[in-house]
Amino acid sequence: MPVSSFANAADLGGKAPREPVWQPQVSSYANPAIWTGVYAGVSAGYGWGDSEQEYNRNDNHGLASTSPGGVLAALTLGYNHDFGGGWLVGVEGDLGLMDLSADDKVVYDGHIYKTQFGPWWGTLRGRAGYTFDRTLVYGTAGVAFMGVDEVSVGNTPGETAHNKDTRSGWVMGAGVEHAFAPNTSVKLEYLHMDFGRYNGFSDNQETFYFDNTVDLVRAGVNYKF
Repeated sequence: MPVSSFANAADLGGKAPREPVWQPQVSSYANPAIWTGVYAGVSAGYGWGDSEQEYNRNDNHGLASTSPGGVLAALTLGYNHDFGGGWLVGVEGDLGLMDLSADDKVVYDGHIYKTQFGPWWGTLRGRAGYTFDRTLVYGTAGVAFMGVDEVSVGNTPGETAHNKDTRSGWVMGAGVEHAFAPNTSVKLEYLHMDFGRYNGFSDNQETFYFDNTVDLVRAGVNYKF
């Protein structure tokens, strides 16, 4: 055998050359979402509420209620901070339109109760939740406001009461949000808003009490900058 053959065998150590190891490329869409930052979005959904009215005339008229419902939409602006380990907190604000109405209702001794929620509504809320890779589960709470237009049309002069105002109250709820792209997420959310009890007066200064709540379910899309 030629000397050069022994030299080549010694260089190779008698072993066959190794084949290259194949490593798959990981898409950026498979990485955990980066939640920290400012985001904006839009949402739309359905709301339903309860509007209670108490007419305190000689303490003998009692309560009446209607159940307005309808569609709503809002623009959203918020900020999230991911602390690592899955925990996240943030703040979010909404400003939107709603059209929640109910059929006129005859109450008491011939009064007609009319209810309309809207056109403006909004919230300012804190959010706290936990991320599972690209999915966020969260709770939320804060303050809310809503336009209200309630009329109790009396059956005699001076008994009509009209409450048209912007009411404020508290809001709480929960939701789930999923990032299907590095900067884009979709969410499904439930909110309950309570605007408390407040006074109104008829033309002849008889006292009316109003109490309003709204529940809503909505879907939305957010884009993180």
